[in-house]
Amino acid sequence: MQLMRGLVFALVSFLPAFMLGAFAYIVLGGETQNVTNEDFLVGPCYLIPGLIVGGSLFLGLRDEGEIKQ
Repeated sequence: MQLMRGLVFALVSFLPAFMLGAFAYIVLGGETQNVTNEDFLVGPCYLIPGLIVGGSLFLGLRDEGEIKQ
């Protein structure tokens, strides 16, 4: 159950993570016209989306523990 929940969390966060990465790319000065490999910024393109998707996967995988009544 935890694995499925983690995968669902990761898949749901996939699109917002890359949208945030694209926004960060533009804010940090990435070129939006005539893009070449030299203009590529590793942080916004890989690090930010990877941390968001990985973090949501981790949150889905962690154990909730027992519910005390």
